[in-house]
Amino acid sequence: MSSDILIRLFQSRDSESLVTLWQNVLPSSQPWNEPTSVLYRKTDRNDDLVFVAEQNGAVVGAVMGGYDGIRGWIYSLAVSPDHRRRNVGRMLMDQAESALVGLGCPKVNLQVRSTNSEVLEFYQRCGYVIEDRASLGKRLTTKHESPGDPVPTIQVTGRISLSQITNDDRSTYLRHLNATDEFRTNMCTIPYPYTEFDADQWLSKAARETLAQDHSRSWAIRNESGELIGGVGLIEIIETQKAEIGYWLAKPYWGQGVMTQVLCCLCRFAFDQYRLQRIHAEVFATNPRSASVLMKAGFRLEGTLRNEFFRDDQSLDIRIFGLLKEELRQ
Repeated sequence: MSSDILIRLFQSRDSESLVTLWQNVLPSSQPWNEPTSVLYRKTDRNDDLVFVAEQNGAVVGAVMGGYDGIRGWIYSLAVSPDHRRRNVGRMLMDQAESALVGLGCPKVNLQVRSTNSEVLEFYQRCGYVIEDRASLGKRLTTKHESPGDPVPTIQVTGRISLSQITNDDRSTYLRHLNATDEFRTNMCTIPYPYTEFDADQWLSKAARETLAQDHSRSWAIRNESGELIGGVGLIEIIETQKAEIGYWLAKPYWGQGVMTQVLCCLCRFAFDQYRLQRIHAEVFATNPRSASVLMKAGFRLEGTLRNEFFRDDQSLDIRIFGLLKEELRQ
């Protein structure tokens, strides 16, 4: 019965089950369709358009949606063989279509191999019609992953440096970000527990990151031994010469002035190299430690966004701090 099937948003804990499902149901020899890489690229978008069907805690189906402001797309609908003909596929499609409608999407498209008559019949039962169109495609990269340009190494002090994030940092990310739930409490984007999928997704994103495409740059904060002890990044570096800065630091290094030094050094670099005129940071009002770090680096409190963020049925105020080029501390 489909009544015991739950359709919900994908969560990082579903990653292994979802990849296995796609490998079994939608096998492909094309490297750009490799399920793990597809999932990393899709969840990087944070568009809440990946849905799974769950029964008794097991993932038995999944679908992805996409929307570019013109039309929507349906990708990678898969239902495990022993759960077919139980309305699971239709439930997933209904959920994806509802989400697209909520985004203002006026029309949705999908592609099916012309020889796959069973799948064509399923989509026709869902209300889709075969259109008189030619499907064209072009690969923009020769590999399924497009490596980005490495960030420059920046020496902060004799003990602290900023450098490229690498796959060798994986275990350190897992150790530091699972050491305390305070990162989730104090930040919008770091989950807790921090899973292997979360780490692999972030490493994949950092490897692909380029200033031209992503408008972002991310650095590992390293100690004198080269070990990762935190992270810092510039987000949405845009032509209007401004950016947002985000950061985290491993708990053993709190209260030592490390992050203040990092912020001063990176902001100076960003103002000079990226020709920025303004850098801002967003901090939960419940996080006075981070606010203090920013002010020590020269940032000024510019205002409070009330009830700006919602989590666990609670609303949180966000405080905005800004730094202008002429205010940078020497």
